[in-house]
Amino acid sequence: MLPLLATIALIWVPQAHSGPGLPQKDPDKVAPPLVQGTQETRAARTVRELVDLGPRMGGTPSGDRSVAYLVKEFKALGLPTKVIHEHDKLVHWEESWSLVARFEDSNGATREPYRLQRTWPYGFSPAASGTAPVRIDASDSQVGLYKNFHRPSRNGPALALALVDGFNTPKGDWPKLRPLRTSARNRYPVFGISAQDGAVLRTALGKDQTVNLAFELDAHIEKRASKSVEAILPAREGAAPGYFLICAHGDSDAGGPGANDNASGVAIVLEMARSWKQAIDQGTCLAPARQVRFVIWGTEIKSTREYLDQHLESTGTDDARPLLGVLNFDQAGYGASAEQLNVEPDDLLANREFVRSTTAVMAKNQGTEGYPQRWATNKSLGGTDSYVFSGSKYFRDHKLPSVTLFTSAWDKAEDHPKTPDMPGESWRERKRVSVDFDPFYHSAGDRAENTTDLEPHNMIWCARVGLSTGAGYLEGLQ
Repeated sequence: MLPLLATIALIWVPQAHSGPGLPQKDPDKVAPPLVQGTQETRAARTVRELVDLGPRMGGTPSGDRSVAYLVKEFKALGLPTKVIHEHDKLVHWEESWSLVARFEDSNGATREPYRLQRTWPYGFSPAASGTAPVRIDASDSQVGLYKNFHRPSRNGPALALALVDGFNTPKGDWPKLRPLRTSARNRYPVFGISAQDGAVLRTALGKDQTVNLAFELDAHIEKRASKSVEAILPAREGAAPGYFLICAHGDSDAGGPGANDNASGVAIVLEMARSWKQAIDQGTCLAPARQVRFVIWGTEIKSTREYLDQHLESTGTDDARPLLGVLNFDQAGYGASAEQLNVEPDDLLANREFVRSTTAVMAKNQGTEGYPQRWATNKSLGGTDSYVFSGSKYFRDHKLPSVTLFTSAWDKAEDHPKTPDMPGESWRERKRVSVDFDPFYHSAGDRAENTTDLEPHNMIWCARVGLSTGAGYLEGLQ
């Protein structure tokens, strides 16, 4: 059992939402049948179930458990489902770890051992176990304590272990995560720890106490194949060829719990598939005007690039159906300081009509339960799977949309220049566009209780806006 899983999470208290008051909900406005099957409580449960499987990185055992989970969920809807096997890559995963400090003063007196609570190994840390003294200026076979991100140097001391207590979330409560060199040759493991745990160690060292750390890390670094999952919602009879892709990356690309980034995106895609299929089965809406494919990527960016190459830009492909557009979801289950949905990027010409369609859907349903009351469109920020498609020759040549919906980005709030002639912010007119943040981004604190459990409605916003916009886009194709 990982040490932090037994602890009580510190809850980030969201800042007061800025700007004018939110519009009032209208009890007489009813969501269209297509989206009524989306469920907030189920989406939140999906995130928790995925996080319980582990970080779910492509090619790892928890990634394989996630694949089995997704196959089961899609097949339960009656959708044709397949697993896409990708090329081998070097991957890492950690089964368990433990860090326990023991203290002794100058008189030989000891106290109760202290188990470090908020710990997480950096990716590609090698397995290790033993006991070694903790030092600020550590040398060979000792445990080094560092205030900033630390990466083993090939020419530096051969430490037993490194601890980082200053590369944390804003309150210092959870370590941020960053992998070491993508290699099986890292010399020793590095752990992120909380500022609170670091203070315990630093206080003892400041009193000239001897601090010995007993450590154990069961870690694995191997070459293994990532897997993505694809489910198909058939088009109505007589539909023209072509398919629309709705996707999210299924891994925690930082290697941590990955609740908001990106179990939230996976939960949204599942809710969209469930609601669309339910509406068709109940006869409240038609099958889509073109085929729809729901894909959960095994590895962010890498899986998308392989899919793009195999289906669109390689020779000899056996897929005769052209890809017509992409709708991606990433970090879409929580925002710390605002209640808004963002659409990006709005500065690509091929995206503009699709982006405007999303804002038209939100404007039409403003006041309806389950829809955002504020939204914004913003320029290209990068860093997510939709950009792999929009940057490709295929998408540029065919002028196809590739858009991402999200409710937070990165780990701090940002303002960006508004794209000329695009909607920008819905609630005020200015030359800037706000983007909300997640303080637990790429950290060991990206857990459901800190993020998606607090704002599960964010996922339903995205699912409902995505359903209406995607279905409308396919209806409008010639």
